[in-house]
Amino acid sequence: MTPIIIQDRYDEIVGNAETQSLMGVWTQLRYDGPEFDRRRDAFLWILESLLREGRIKLHKNGVFLSTEIDDQVEMFRLAFPASEEDADKRCTKPGFEAAYEGFGMNVWWFLDICPAGVAWQMPDGSYQLAD
Repeated sequence: MTPIIIQDRYDEIVGNAETQSLMGVWTQLRYDGPEFDRRRDAFLWILESLLREGRIKLHKNGVFLSTEIDDQVEMFRLAFPASEEDADKRCTKPGFEAAYEGFGMNVWWFLDICPAGVAWQMPDGSYQLAD
């Protein structure tokens, strides 16, 4: 797995987002530029890194996913909105406008269309659901 962000930035993002929902990781990436595709790719790389390190597990409705890490990351890649506008469209009721800029990506993580939530590893080795 080729790094797409430097280690110091990775440590900063993870340190600031640890124990939060996956939206916490996404939110940290807003400082890395406005390009949605770059932030998505960085998010997916961080997700894969955290899974491989054992720092997180993914779950759906409290049940940990048992599929291979590559499959879990691919599930996110396929489900991820194509743009901020796409996220707004997916997360807003038909006939309504998004409540504010960035609304969709603030909501997407908590809807059924998001493939999974996150559980962070605690110091005792257990995993605590963050969403």
